[in-house]
Amino acid sequence: MNSEQKTTCNCPALKTILVLICAVVINVNINAQKIDSLRIHSGIFGMDRKVLIYIPWEYDHIPGSKFPVIYVLDAQARQYFDIVHSTLAFLNNSQFPMIVIGIVSEERNKDFLPVNDFPETYKHYKGFLGNADKFLGFISDELVPYIDSNYRTLPGRIAIGHSNGGTFLMYSFTQKPDLFDSYILISPDLAYDNEQPVRRLKKFNSSALKQVKFVYMCHSNEGKFWSDWPAAREKATKILKKLDSENKIYFVSQDFSKTDNHSTVVPQGVYYGLKDLLAYRFFNADHLIEYYSGLLEKKILSVTPDQLNQMAYDFHFNGDNDGAVKILLWANKLFPDNLNLYDSLGEMYEHESNWDKAAHYYELYSSKLEEKKNILTEQEYNALKAGITKRLESLAQKRGEK
Repeated sequence: MNSEQKTTCNCPALKTILVLICAVVINVNINAQKIDSLRIHSGIFGMDRKVLIYIPWEYDHIPGSKFPVIYVLDAQARQYFDIVHSTLAFLNNSQFPMIVIGIVSEERNKDFLPVNDFPETYKHYKGFLGNADKFLGFISDELVPYIDSNYRTLPGRIAIGHSNGGTFLMYSFTQKPDLFDSYILISPDLAYDNEQPVRRLKKFNSSALKQVKFVYMCHSNEGKFWSDWPAAREKATKILKKLDSENKIYFVSQDFSKTDNHSTVVPQGVYYGLKDLLAYRFFNADHLIEYYSGLLEKKILSVTPDQLNQMAYDFHFNGDNDGAVKILLWANKLFPDNLNLYDSLGEMYEHESNWDKAAHYYELYSSKLEEKKNILTEQEYNALKAGITKRLESLAQKRGEK
């Protein structure tokens, strides 16, 4: 049974009241979101580095809750940071809220681009390159530890970068693959320094990957302006597809060359990159169970039967009843004495017209209820008994109809 089960309302006046209530709730939630601006001292750079931090409203309203973190490059251009947390809010429907970190760069090319192999590259960028190792060290050794120490975070960091920001993330992938679990690369320059990112990718030892990484990469019509980009991208794509076939990464490639340019591709890449990431990591029951099981095993996170039950109903209301059943079966193993999980499993199997399994879980509910009879008040017991009896009688009628 879902504690927040949806009902149909045929009363116009009441519907108007409900709409007003929803508007107030949404407004409160928007106002409760916070964006902090901090300066974190970097010993690596010998200076303070500015970061923006988006805190979802759930952070303060759900005590003890922890959140995945998205790291966004180029936050000195505020639109990069804002479009990520804004898009996430629409895609996520508050099911898996996240903290978003915007990293500000005063000299972005210097931060993002690794040391050149060819002298013409240095000349082309007029020396504004070569700090990628320092920037990577700042993120991995200073920024991430600071965020994890001062905010309630979960493992599974996500990174988003556009253009040379994407070039840097590809560098990060090959140099420190454990830093991020998911990469969204929007029109990265893989032709940099005569295809240095491709050369590094060719040499990459995939055995360094401790788990499957999510990699999304898109592009626009960059070949129209930078003729060497398409060939480099195709070579990198071929390598990434091979890693995908070996189950080392989950790779998604998207082409916006007919509709977008190097600038307009950003909102497209953010939207589809996050959408595919959520579908893969969070709206896939098998992957979600694997993720949460790891967190529970390491005692990073604790969950309640009600939380898992609600998660299952979220899957159900999104049209994935099979996923809902998987989550409930997993929850039932974790909390075998919780009556509501048996009831929810029975209900989910009813939705599948699987009368036998529905009856099985309703009967288990009834049996567990009898075991709990001595610890329940007479009123509680009678109410629960009446409820499960009604369930079984209704199910018997359906089975008879069949």
